[in-house]
Amino acid sequence: MVTSVQNNRYYTYNGEEYRRRSEGEEVLGYILATAASGLVVKALPSFSNPFLKQMKQEHGNNHLYKDAFFKSIENSGLKEKGVEFVDAASVLNVSPDIKAGLNACYIPTTKQVLLNSDKATISGFHELGHAMNHLKSNFGKILQKARVPGYTIAGLMGTVAIFSRSKPKGAPRNPWDWVQDNCGKIAFAAMLPTVAEEGLASYKGIKLAKSAGLSEPLVKNLKKFYGKALLSYIGYALVTGISVYAASKITEIFTRPKAVKHEYY
Repeated sequence: MVTSVQNNRYYTYNGEEYRRRSEGEEVLGYILATAASGLVVKALPSFSNPFLKQMKQEHGNNHLYKDAFFKSIENSGLKEKGVEFVDAASVLNVSPDIKAGLNACYIPTTKQVLLNSDKATISGFHELGHAMNHLKSNFGKILQKARVPGYTIAGLMGTVAIFSRSKPKGAPRNPWDWVQDNCGKIAFAAMLPTVAEEGLASYKGIKLAKSAGLSEPLVKNLKKFYGKALLSYIGYALVTGISVYAASKITEIFTRPKAVKHEYY
């Protein structure tokens, strides 16, 4: 490997001449990469729409799931672990979505399952599944603990994507180059613990619903409902990876040194 510098913009690497990108090109690449990433991220809400649509429809069917949900709390053994149900309607400082029955949550720090019991008990089995992951499954607990680091890594990969590429494409790669070249894949992989933990919570929630005597047609509807929720998380992971990949590739186009082609007559 031989590198010789001709001037501030041109140099020879392994016998081939390259041109360094100008500051203007790098700035343009940064702007386009950021814009492309933002456009891709705008697709995120579309993954949640089918779930939210069914969530609203299920408000009228809440009574069909309510008894089985409260029976599941008793059957799960979670009470003995300190888990308690808190009705969102009785809590002042709670998310408007949860209060309106459009969402529900399990809070590991307080061991509380929080939802609107007059509208959203269909979501409750899944939240009990989260509680079981937290308190009754080592694997589930590992997945839960990996969620925040995963979000952090995915966010960092978005930043890595817009760093300039200073080496020619065929130059030897070091660990930093590898991270830059694969930042989209890393961002996607970092989101997978969240997807896995959500899927596991739904699986355990459905088992609880069955053991509580929920009828087979309602169990099938529950699976459909939780399937839409899981697809939204899969969609988030895909969009995260794609947005980082798009930003990375656009940055590369505008910042990687370009081979100079000479024309001979």
